[in-house]
This record gives sequence, structure tokens and C-alpha cells, in this order.
Amino acid sequence: MDEFDFKEEKTRKPSRFGAAFLNCASLAFLISALALGAFFAFLFLNPQSELNPFPPAAVTATQAATPILEAASATATSTPTFTATPEPTLTATAQELGRSFGFQEGSPAALDASVFHPELGCNFMGVAGQVFGLDGVPIADLEVVVNGTLNGEAINKTGVTGAATQYGSGAYYEVQLSNQPIASDGTLQITVKMADGQPLSNPFAFNTTASCEENLVMINFAEQQP
Repeated sequence: MDEFDFKEEKTRKPSRFGAAFLNCASLAFLISALALGAFFAFLFLNPQSELNPFPPAAVTATQAATPILEAASATATSTPTFTATPEPTLTATAQELGRSFGFQEGSPAALDASVFHPELGCNFMGVAGQVFGLDGVPIADLEVVVNGTLNGEAINKTGVTGAATQYGSGAYYEVQLSNQPIASDGTLQITVKMADGQPLSNPFAFNTTASCEENLVMINFAEQQP
């Protein structure tokens, strides 16, 4: 058997100085990485900082508020405005109701009221008469309205056909206008209406006098052919 010389190689151990250097370098790298990360985090949270070499453009309060104001203005402008339109008021005419009345021939006529009101004498002035249908028969329960002015005072009075029995049984109406005769020239109007107020005639003007012999104006109405 050959004889060989075995020489045990001695293991080289790193020096203590080299190990310390590596540890310091690693620690310095770690500290540098942490510091760099903290710096970038600071810049992210404070982009306007003097340390930021590339600060973003500053946005003024006016620039920031302008889009908001413009949007608000656009919203207010685009909102439609609705104006309520009142519904038209419909008033049925005598023709629409199917009946129409006008002055009967011979009306108006001035009479002495003492014939029907002997107890009043000249202390009365009014209007009276009848409303005839197409068949010539007086119609009861219609309203006869007198309005306007008399001696500067407003007049709005109503009589009902059939209520003035002192004139007879022919469905007469009467409207007392004053307790004395007063002259007027077209300031009073008379209209025939249904009990619910719907007109059956146009308003007709008439005159009055200051005479005690003409203190009752007789006005008869007659239904007109359709």
C-alpha cells in the first residue's frame, strides 16, 4: 500500500473586522431605505412642501370654486318654471240654456204705484211685471234682478215671479227700488234669471222718473223663439 502524506487543510476563518464591516453596511442600507421611504411618504402627504423638487401646480380658491358655481348655475338655469294657468270661468248664456227672454211689446211702461199700493202713495218707487213663456202663460219661480246705481247709490235687488200677489194671480214679480220717486237715465239694468242664478236674458237698461204718477215701471218679459 502506497503511503501518502495527507495534509489537513486548515479552514480559513473570516476576520472579526470583516464581519463587523458587513453588519454595519447592512444596517446603513436598511436605515437609508427607511429614510427614503419616509421622505417619499412625507412628499406624498405634503406635495406643496419646499422639499419637493417637483411641486404640483397650486389650485387657487377661485379656480376651485368656479366649476362648482358654474355647475350650480347650470342646474338653476335648466330647472323649468311652471306657471299655473287659471281655468277659464264658464258662464252659461240664456241661449246655451235653451231659453231666452226679451222685453215684451209695450214694455217698459210707467204707472202710478198707488193703484197697487194705495197705503204708500208717493212713498214708493219700483219695478213690477210678468215673464211669459212661448205659450203665453206666465212663468213662476224665476228671478228678476235689478242692479246698477240710483242717485249715486249702488242697487242690487231681486224679485221672484209669483211672489207679488197684490198684482193678481198671473205670477207677478216686484222689486222696490226706493221709498220715493227718483229720476235715472239708463243707470239701472234688469235681468231674468233661473233660481240658481243662470241668466235667461241679457241685462236691459231702463229709466225712472221723479213723478209720483210714474213711480212704478211695468216691465214684462216674453220668451223668444229659439
